[in-house]
Amino acid sequence: MHSSMLKETRPYFVRLPANYNSTNFSKEKYPVLYLLDGDAHFNSVSGLVEILGGGINGTHVIPDMIVIAIPNTDRTRDLTPTHTNLDNAGKPQDFLKTSGGGNNFLHFIKDELIPHIDSVYRTMPYRVFVGHSFGGITVINALYSMPETFNAYIAIDPSLWWDHHVLLDKAQTYFQHANLKGKSLYVGQANTLVTGDTSVNEHFESIKSFATLLETRNQSGLKWKYDYYPDDDHGSVPFISEYEGLRFIFKDYHIRGPEIALHPEKLKEQFDKFSAETNVKFMPPENMINGFGYNMMNNKLYDAALQYFQMNIDYYPQSANVYDSMGELWMNKGDTKKAIEYYQKSLQLDPTNDNAKQMIGKMKEKK
Repeated sequence: MHSSMLKETRPYFVRLPANYNSTNFSKEKYPVLYLLDGDAHFNSVSGLVEILGGGINGTHVIPDMIVIAIPNTDRTRDLTPTHTNLDNAGKPQDFLKTSGGGNNFLHFIKDELIPHIDSVYRTMPYRVFVGHSFGGITVINALYSMPETFNAYIAIDPSLWWDHHVLLDKAQTYFQHANLKGKSLYVGQANTLVTGDTSVNEHFESIKSFATLLETRNQSGLKWKYDYYPDDDHGSVPFISEYEGLRFIFKDYHIRGPEIALHPEKLKEQFDKFSAETNVKFMPPENMINGFGYNMMNNKLYDAALQYFQMNIDYYPQSANVYDSMGELWMNKGDTKKAIEYYQKSLQLDPTNDNAKQMIGKMKEKK
């Protein structure tokens, strides 16, 4: 897309959930994960979301999400909040000459990219922002300057030494006065210490200081977590931080099938609770409910199956699938009249549903 703010054309990468274009289920909306340094991290984060949220082997640790990854054109310009040509050792560096365009870049994301993505894809009003190193301070800068734009933030080994700790200094008072209820922040830190080096490691110490400020001064309602990874360096820490960060953010979303299966009401209660915590309406995905329902039906636990299939009808009344499933349940229970009624409702919504036609035909033949 062309950006008027950045005065350049910006590519972006898109990962869609496996069921996004499915004709078997409703056209659901999805949370969106916005990823900085997209050229480096798109494949790994997309795979992570697929494993944790795609329902593989019944796994629903996080919701399935759309991933929007933003590759770099001028990384130093876009991912730094202020201008300086000094590195963390206080030495001038030529590659820092274009620094300081971070706020303009954030406005591009907020005012151009997000509205564009929302207009093209089926998105929920829940967004996660992920960045590493310079991207990490861009994430923190977004939390400071436009907290309403994202719901959750993952800052990985952020360069909080930047420009004499400009963002670290802001944390001294920000978390005492901001209203961040319903927001989440995860900070992952690498082991960047050098054996035998007795000088102050500005990168390492600034992140530790940030975590201490959160520990002692956070009165904002922000849900946050900090993890230190002593066995990971600056380059290897992103993947484990993304994994643990997503698990932290969606801790109360995690669906544990064996605990839920026989108690359909617990599934609804869990989603209602998570929705209240995040101030965003989350619904159990249709295919998830369907899976629980068929598991119960196949085990002849018809009462539990009935509750799941009715839940799907309540959540997704315009889906042909939910009535098809209920029709199959009543057919299994031997109530032909009710089975035909639900199959006919499915056909009204999807006249191409050959399964419903066949089941109705078979039941009418037996009468």
